[in-house]
Amino acid sequence: MILLLAVCLVTGCVANQPASKTRKVAVVDAESGSPVANATIDLHYFPSLPEMPEANHPHAAANAQGEITIASEAKPAIWQVQAPGYVEQRLVGDQGALPPRYTAPGKGSSEGVVHLYRLPEPKLTVQVSDAYTGPLTINLQPAPGFDYVAINEIARIFAPTDPQASYVQESAGKRDFTATASPEGVVNLQVTPLLYDIAASQLQVRDSAGVLPYRELANPQDKDRGVWGSVIEDDKQLHHQIRLFVGTLADYQKSQQAAY
Repeated sequence: MILLLAVCLVTGCVANQPASKTRKVAVVDAESGSPVANATIDLHYFPSLPEMPEANHPHAAANAQGEITIASEAKPAIWQVQAPGYVEQRLVGDQGALPPRYTAPGKGSSEGVVHLYRLPEPKLTVQVSDAYTGPLTINLQPAPGFDYVAINEIARIFAPTDPQASYVQESAGKRDFTATASPEGVVNLQVTPLLYDIAASQLQVRDSAGVLPYRELANPQDKDRGVWGSVIEDDKQLHHQIRLFVGTLADYQKSQQAAY
């Protein structure tokens, strides 16, 4: 559902349909630049999703040089890229175009480059003080060679602006990251795609007592101190932030009331 919303946010769900166009991309290891020869690409046209694919959706496999050629129709699409031993990547392409993250100058005859990170998936731990109650804002600041590129009047996409940009986050192969929130509950992170794409399951908040549980308003038993909110990928299109709240249910409800 989040990806479905992201498609609409980026494309407006407009579906002019000229003839399909053949696209050629190179799939490489994000940190070493080596070709990923066993990668595949699947295209899922709005409103279908990777979890609910159309029976005859476009599918193509890489050659020995990690190159994939696939026909893309002029429709909003989710580009699903997979390879054994790598983190799956899902990005949105508009009207048959490549996802903006691919479109830095490609290698050889390729139009763009897909950078895949080796497993395991990254994890981020944010440390807060035992006494802290309030909003937790994680600002996602682009690493050198990346920026937020305008796609339309609403959406800005995290993408490379320099074909020589390094995709290494701190050090090659590192997957466990830590950060400490300021007394005001702010974290500033300089991110490559590895951490920009992080999801709720890969992010934890802790104080000296341990990891704080994620809480849900729908659960009547969730009242004690914990983390409220979630990592919302389409929200990053607008705010370039992960916005959470640390505290009890009463604290969270009070903050929500104060916001209106």
